[in-house]
Amino acid sequence: MFQKILVPLDGSLYAKRALPVAARIARSTGASLLLVRITYPSIEFTRYPRVLAGPEELDTEITEAGVELAESYLRQVATSELLAGIEVTIQTAVSTTTAQTILELADTAKADLIILSSHGYTGLKRWALGGVAHKLTRISSVPLLVIHDENESQHAIASLHPQPLHLMVALDGSAISESILAPALQLGIALAVPESATLHLVQVLPFPEKHGRFTTHRAIEEARERIINETYLYLEEVKKRLLSGNLAYPNLQITTSVLVHEDIAHTLVEAAKNTQVLPASVGSIPNTDHIDMLAMATHGRSGLDHWALGSITERVLDTTKQPIFIVHTSVDQSQAAESQAPGEALPVE
Repeated sequence: MFQKILVPLDGSLYAKRALPVAARIARSTGASLLLVRITYPSIEFTRYPRVLAGPEELDTEITEAGVELAESYLRQVATSELLAGIEVTIQTAVSTTTAQTILELADTAKADLIILSSHGYTGLKRWALGGVAHKLTRISSVPLLVIHDENESQHAIASLHPQPLHLMVALDGSAISESILAPALQLGIALAVPESATLHLVQVLPFPEKHGRFTTHRAIEEARERIINETYLYLEEVKKRLLSGNLAYPNLQITTSVLVHEDIAHTLVEAAKNTQVLPASVGSIPNTDHIDMLAMATHGRSGLDHWALGSITERVLDTTKQPIFIVHTSVDQSQAAESQAPGEALPVE
C-alpha cells in the first residue's frame, strides 16, 4: 500500500487539482504527502543593465527570491483545510530539468506514488506540467497518476465522499503488461468505497476492420476467431488469479473484454469515455456508462503486431480526459518478466 505520495505543484490552479486525489489516498492508506515545487534559475532578467550588482550576484538574488516564494506557497498549501490531519512535508529545488529533478526527489524520499495534473503554466517562470507528465512516463520508476481537466471521472476519484470506482486496465498478453495489476488494484481500493472497486480488464487486438465487399479467406477468419477466443481465455485466467490472490476482496468485481480495432490507443480512449460503445468481440461490457480511471504499463509485447505499450500509453496520455495511472517497467524488470515460464504472472502482493 502507498506510504509516501509526491505531488509536484507549479503555483497554478491546474496543478492543485491533484491535491484532492492525493488527500483522499493519503487518508485511506495513512500515507504522508511530499509537496514539491521546482523553480527555474532566473535568466529572464539578464537582458537588463546591471549597475549595482554583477551578473552572478543579481542572478543569485533573483533565484533566492523565487525559492522563498515557492516555499511560502507550499507552506500555505500544506496548512490548508484540504490537507488537515495528513502528514505533509515540502521541498523546493532550482533546476532546468524538472522531470528528472522530481524523480530524484521521489527516489530520495522513497515515494511510492507521484500524482500530478497534466496542465500548468508555461514560460520561463512556470514549468509545463503536461510536458513533465510525458517525461515522467518515460523515465519514472515510481508509479504515476496523471489528472487531466475536470470531468465526471475526476470528481469520482477526488470526491470527499468515497464512491464506487471503475478502473479500466489495459493488458497486451505479456507478463510485463501485468505489472500494472497489483498497484492498480491497490489504488482502486484506496480510492473507492471499501470493497467496491471494479476492474475492467481489456485487451485490444489490432486486426484490420472487415469490409463487406471483400471476401475474407476462411483460414484467416478462423485464425482471427481463434486468437480472439484465446485472448479472452487469457483475460479470464488473469481475473481468476486476481480473485484468488492475496489481494482478493469479497465484493471485488472484475470484467473482461476483448476489443478489435487497428488503432489501439484510440479504442482505449473511446472505450473509457463511453463503455456503451465498446467494440467488444468477446467478453462482458462493464455495467457503467463511463470509466473513472485508466491503468496501463509502459512496456509490453504481444500478438501478431507486437505493439509496444510504451508508445500506446503516451498516445492515450495525449488524448484522454480520464485520469490515467501509469507504471513504468524497467529494462531489468522486463527481462525478468520475459524469463518467466509461459503463463506465469507477476506476483500480486
